[in-house]
Amino acid sequence: MLSYQNALVITGGASGIGAASVQAALRRNWLVACCDVQPLDKIPEPLLTDNSLYIQADVRNPEAMAQFARRATQFFGDRNRDVVPQMGVVACAGISRRGDPEQVKLMKDINEGGTYNLLRAFADAIGKQGLFVGLSSIVAAEGIAVAGDEEYRLTKIEAARIATDEVANFNVRGFAVAPGAIDTPMTRHEAIFAMLLLGAAQVFGKPDHAHHAEITQLARVPEGSTPADIFRGLMGQALTGEEDFRRVQASMTKDPSLASVGKAYMLYTNLKGADGQIRPRPELIARSAEVLTALDIVIGPEVVADQMIGQLATGEVPEGSLLRAYSRNGEDRIRELLRAFGG
Repeated sequence: MLSYQNALVITGGASGIGAASVQAALRRNWLVACCDVQPLDKIPEPLLTDNSLYIQADVRNPEAMAQFARRATQFFGDRNRDVVPQMGVVACAGISRRGDPEQVKLMKDINEGGTYNLLRAFADAIGKQGLFVGLSSIVAAEGIAVAGDEEYRLTKIEAARIATDEVANFNVRGFAVAPGAIDTPMTRHEAIFAMLLLGAAQVFGKPDHAHHAEITQLARVPEGSTPADIFRGLMGQALTGEEDFRRVQASMTKDPSLASVGKAYMLYTNLKGADGQIRPRPELIARSAEVLTALDIVIGPEVVADQMIGQLATGEVPEGSLLRAYSRNGEDRIRELLRAFGG
């Protein structure tokens, strides 16, 4: 009997969902080959084991992906009596950019081009027994995009198309994974968590909502409190007691339902630094992530990784060729909030 029945190949393996997937596969006694643009000395030690191979490579470069494929299959054969195990090949490398045309092109080249380059490089090795996976997003799967992220959404739609349709041209089976709101270093530098916190107070804060009792308990306010009172409670005194929260407070007083508080809140959420760049208030993002994780609206990358590796272990394509990884418990509460934004 062969020692290893499965192997994971993954790009973007140095951090986020990629790193979590490497660890999830290693825990299952899989062989792993991962790549990223980071040099080897920057890779977390838990990812580097006798059962894993790390390659520094840029997914935008087709030849780099071809070299990655040659080295990965050789590594798997060397570790497994000259037999390559059933492979799950995951295009996980991705970035989010907006505004700057050069940065948007970079995003497109990585999110779309990187997915295609990986498929082309590993198609023969995957064969009929393995699976190819493209990393999509909830904004692509649900047809919703926060204002300004339309171009990001398009790249994730294309990544899903490559994994579900383009694979047929290579005689490969595949599916797309659509993560929801994931707590990663990238999202900690964006304002989406702050907006989701506002949305949770606004939507779940309605007295007749199924999650009203849960969110009022988190906010430490009585059931039946207004969304504005719930929102203040969720944020906490350290944030709401600051002088520059005054404009938000005034908007909430006029409109306890929070329907028109967005503009004032965004001004409070985003701060202009000494270099002139606007960045989200870090303490607000941290608090938002904490509350939203408790509400199962935000999840950690390990949740997505475990669900994806579990699906790959079955050797089957999920229904509709899409694995929705939105929550720990399957309620997918984030869909309700995003639809509220979309409405």
